[in-house]
Amino acid sequence: MLKKDSPMNAYRFAYLPHVEATLNYLAPTAERPRNYTFDPPPGVPRSNFVREQHTVAVRDARPVVDDVSLDHEGFALLRGASAVHDFWDEDEVRRIYYPEVQRVIAEATGADKVFIFDHTLRRRLQGAADRARARRASRRRGCMSITPSGRARSGCGTSSAMRRRRCCRGACR
Repeated sequence: MLKKDSPMNAYRFAYLPHVEATLNYLAPTAERPRNYTFDPPPGVPRSNFVREQHTVAVRDARPVVDDVSLDHEGFALLRGASAVHDFWDEDEVRRIYYPEVQRVIAEATGADKVFIFDHTLRRRLQGAADRARARRASRRRGCMSITPSGRARSGCGTSSAMRRRRCCRGACR
């Protein structure tokens, strides 16, 4: 039974404003999912992903921003302004936005060090190859985080993962 007064429970969450969206999820497969970022070995497909589309409610959690916490819900909504003027300017993002994000994450988690290893600008340009370095297409599936060993994992943003410094450290792309 759901308690109406517990923070961010399903009862309260169900009544938040939302839009319906179709998201692509990985379907269960016998093999471990694999995706080559660059050219795969000869005869090997770029990806073995099998996608399943699901229509889901994408909820606006801003009305309960003060009721959610990283420790309890596994995510936090943080407010912050940026001094970046042009987010398409890679140098400006690295020079200004990286330190801003590192500061916000460190304050929210208590981390001694926050490391952002990269970011990706995504834009679909008619006729451009999706994998061109400066022109990566918009994502067609959800985010996954990367462990320090380079392995993909789920559970990004959980407080225990952040304390162990095993989440994506703000570099979800």
